[in-house]
Amino acid sequence: MNCQLCQKNLDAYQEGRLSPDMMTQVESHLETCDSCKRIYNIQLLANRVINSEKETGVNTFLATRVLAGIENLENAGHEKESFTVRILQPALITVSLAAAVFFGIVLGNLSRPAGNTDKVPVELALINDVSLESVDILSLE
Repeated sequence: MNCQLCQKNLDAYQEGRLSPDMMTQVESHLETCDSCKRIYNIQLLANRVINSEKETGVNTFLATRVLAGIENLENAGHEKESFTVRILQPALITVSLAAAVFFGIVLGNLSRPAGNTDKVPVELALINDVSLESVDILSLE
């Protein structure tokens, strides 16, 4: 067996997918060829590193740390918001409503005349309702 064929079949040899005859040929070549043996050992080490990286260890304190961080963020937010929400926001709403009522009253009084509102204007007092003609009379002509 030559080195090129041996190196081509190293992965299958490691996984045990070769025929028994080919397995014995690769084994005998690895015993005699130092360069192929070195490549095979490097592949074995690389596979070990990859397999060890795939395995994840359980971190028992991860969930506790994450939940504690979330709780700290929530508590910090509530402490800052509680003063604003509980005291300043109702006070601002009350002042805004009082200002709106005041300006509504002021604007409503602007349309009224400043003098006595019980007097009837002269133009209305001089109207003689008896002398007004009916619309029906005008339509007959």
